[in-house]
Amino acid sequence: MLIKAAEVREAYVQGLVQRRVKYRIDLDREMPIEAWVARYGSEVAKTLEERWGATFCPSGVLPTLGLLLVHWRGGHLLADVSLCAPVSHPSPPPAALRAPVRRIDICVEPVAPLVPPAGYVTLHTPGVKMLGRITLRRNYAVVKHRGLLFVTAASYSPEERGGVALRLAWYLCHSYDVGKAFRKIRAVLRSRAW
Repeated sequence: MLIKAAEVREAYVQGLVQRRVKYRIDLDREMPIEAWVARYGSEVAKTLEERWGATFCPSGVLPTLGLLLVHWRGGHLLADVSLCAPVSHPSPPPAALRAPVRRIDICVEPVAPLVPPAGYVTLHTPGVKMLGRITLRRNYAVVKHRGLLFVTAASYSPEERGGVALRLAWYLCHSYDVGKAFRKIRAVLRSRAW
């Protein structure tokens, strides 16, 4: 596999909204970014799926590589997977993607959902905090997972016998606007009105 512990350095770094996980990949030889993504993109996707317990949804527009649907208690937590060095958001000039490089950084950063969920899974629990670090905000759940704050659509109601019925969203692969997804997660994390 391309991304092994010996070949890649993993670090938590500040992202556009919050911390994100960065994978630094040092290449054996110089290679244009577009060519590297075309050659190793599917291998990167498979490795990230294994590391995160997720489903990878590829994107065709660089610097975004795709959407990671992280499996969490039957629902999904969404994360953008993008190139973050030597190019990053917003869209770099085409010439930058064809320039030979010796290092590529890939970042995984949570985003908020922009589309309705494909469905919900219902969890019955004596208390929400028994599920881990989770905060409920109107139509969303903010979940701390692997040191990052994720936002997913959710609803909850008390159960007659005590406890809580929590409905967590799950999603299908879809396209998304990265800028809008970052603005929305920022709004949900900063506001208690959601």
